Amino acid sequence: MVLATAQPQANATASPQRAGPRTAAPQSGFAPWKDPKLAPIVRFEGITKRFDDFVAVNEVTLDIYEREFFALLGPSGCGKSTLLRMLAGFERPTDGKIIVAGQDITALPPYERPVNMMFQSYALFPHMTVERNIGFGLRQEGMPKDKIAERVDEAMAMLELRQFAKRKPNQLSGGQQQRVALARAIAKKPRIVLLDEPLGALDKKLRQQAQFELMRIQETTGTTFIIVTHDQEEAMTVASRIAVMEKGVLVQVATPGDIYENPKTRYIAGFIGDVNVFEGTVSKVSDGCIEIDGKDGYKFKTRSTEKVSVGQNVGLALRPEKIRIGREKPATDLNVIPGKVEDVGYLGSISHYHVRTAPGERVTALRANSAHTVEQSITWEDQVWLDWPVDAGVVLTG
Repeated sequence: MVLATAQPQANATASPQRAGPRTAAPQSGFAPWKDPKLAPIVRFEGITKRFDDFVAVNEVTLDIYEREFFALLGPSGCGKSTLLRMLAGFERPTDGKIIVAGQDITALPPYERPVNMMFQSYALFPHMTVERNIGFGLRQEGMPKDKIAERVDEAMAMLELRQFAKRKPNQLSGGQQQRVALARAIAKKPRIVLLDEPLGALDKKLRQQAQFELMRIQETTGTTFIIVTHDQEEAMTVASRIAVMEKGVLVQVATPGDIYENPKTRYIAGFIGDVNVFEGTVSKVSDGCIEIDGKDGYKFKTRSTEKVSVGQNVGLALRPEKIRIGREKPATDLNVIPGKVEDVGYLGSISHYHVRTAPGERVTALRANSAHTVEQSITWEDQVWLDWPVDAGVVLTG
C-alpha cells in the first residue's frame, strides 16, 4: 500500500474549510433531476465535437432542468467551454443532438435559440452608455422603445446600475462592467443564460461577492443559468448541480455536497478541494463495511456500498477535516497512523497540519481553533497520532 496525499492542482482553489458545499438548491426540496416525470429544458444526446484529429467533447449525454444553476467544471482544455458554445450555436457538433424545451436546435443559428451568453471579456461596446449596452439586443430585435426602456430599467434596478446609466464602460470598475454584461444578458429574458467564466477577470474578494449576486439574480428571475468555470470553489458555491469534465468526458454529475463527500474517482477527489488518498488492498467485505490492509501494518475500515472484492486494490479518500490529530495514541489500531508535524498553517478559525508519516508520506489534517489564543497546542516537530471514524472515508476504485 502506498500512502499519498493528493496535492491541490494549480487551479484548485477550493479548500476544505471554505468548501462547505452548497447542499441545498435555490428553494427547499428543489431537485427536478430526481423526478422521472419532468423533462429537462436542455438535453445533450451523444454530443461529440472533433477538431481534425482532436476530440474536444466525447459522446456527452446530459440533462439540465429548468430553474437550475448548473455548472460545467473542469481544468482548461477539458471541453466545458466547447460544450457551452455548441449550446449557444457558435460551434456545430460533429455528432449528436442538442434539444432545448423539446425542440432540436442542433442546426439553428445562435439568434434563433432561446439562450443568451455572457462572455468572460464582457464584450461591452465602449462607445455606448450602460443603458445603451443593456438595451442593444432588444433594439436588434426591433422591440418598441417604451418596452426597451422598461426592460432596461428593470435590469438596471435588479443589478443596482441605475446610478451608472449614463456612464460608458471605461468609467466603470471591473465588477460594475460584469454587472452590465449580466444585465444585458437577462434584459432579453431568455429561458437560459450561458455564463462562460464570467467572474475570471475579477479579484478574489469581488469574485466572491459576485458569486452570491449571481445566485440572487438567478433565484429572483427563475432563469436557468449554465456556468462554465475551472474554479472549484465557485462551482461549489453557486451551483445546484455540477458536471465535472475531464478530457472531453463527463466524469460525475451530482450536487456539490455529493461530489465533495462522495467522489467517484481519484481525479474528482483530488480536483475538488484537498484530499488524502490511502492506497491499499481489500482484506474483508461484510455488513456494509470494507476493511483495507495498508503499508507497514496499517489497517483501515470504512462504511461503503462500493462493490469490491477481497484482494482488490483500492484507494481510501479522506478529507483533511475528517482526520483527528492529537498527541495521545487512540485506544484502537484501526484507522490510526503515527507521524511528525512538518508544517502548520494558522488560518484563524482553523489550522492546517501537514504530517509526515513513518513511511515518509505527507498527510493533511485540519483542527478547529476554539480557544482565544494564537498559541498552538500542537506545533512543528511534534509527534502526533492521526485517526478518523469508520464513516469518514470514501472507497475509490477508479
